[in-house]
Amino acid sequence: SSLSDMYSAITSAIGTLKGPLHGGANERVLAMLEEIGEPENAEEYVKNALAQKKKIMGFGHRVYKAYDPRARILKGFAKKLAYDKGFGKLFEIAEKVEEAMIKNLSHKGIFPNVDFYSGIVYSALGIPKDLFTPIFAMARVSGWAAHIIEYLHENRIFRPRAIYNGPIEKEYVPIEMR
Repeated sequence: SSLSDMYSAITSAIGTLKGPLHGGANERVLAMLEEIGEPENAEEYVKNALAQKKKIMGFGHRVYKAYDPRARILKGFAKKLAYDKGFGKLFEIAEKVEEAMIKNLSHKGIFPNVDFYSGIVYSALGIPKDLFTPIFAMARVSGWAAHIIEYLHENRIFRPRAIYNGPIEKEYVPIEMR
């Protein structure tokens, strides 16, 4: 809406990812899992964090008030990769954190989001932590560019709502069967 050029708009969008609440969330999830250290410590960690009103990264979403479907898919990938690549304990800690969070906060619509398992997936793939946010940005550049082009043709602020109108239950087809 400011009629800025494409380069400045994309640079601004990338800059907003620098903070830990969005672009860096999966890195903070990994740090938390490493701090917890053992699966049996997860429930106590969550209990203490919630009592201190601390944010537990990788949970909650502005649109998804039920289990984020992207997180469900990533969880499956994370589990397979974690056990194949030597990150099984990290995945087990994550599962225990998820169980504790759902037990304590599902009534408020707080469930794992896409950031919760993505760091485990990236780590198991051998991707360094300092590339997590750039990967996040690369996945969005085409969408940002599309919005900028839309603004060039009709300069009004869009206030879209996320309303899914596709099939409710769709069978997942594994990659090797596509």
